[in-house]
Amino acid sequence: MRSHRTLIEGSIYRLRTGCAWRDLPSEFGPWQTVWKRHARFCKDGTWDAVLIALQAEADARGEIDWNVSVG
Repeated sequence: MRSHRTLIEGSIYRLRTGCAWRDLPSEFGPWQTVWKRHARFCKDGTWDAVLIALQAEADARGEIDWNVSVG
């Protein structure tokens, strides 16, 4: 079983480069495995929980400016 870290890095690589899942470099493992874990994390709310936790940590350190302007 591949580690979460490798598969998360594969998902991030894909989002950063915009490549197709099938074009992921082999260093991240089989693209199907990366895709399945990414899809599962989307469905079960894991990605949302990670975002909330990272935002909370950054906010606690004063690194987020919550001012929003809608025009």
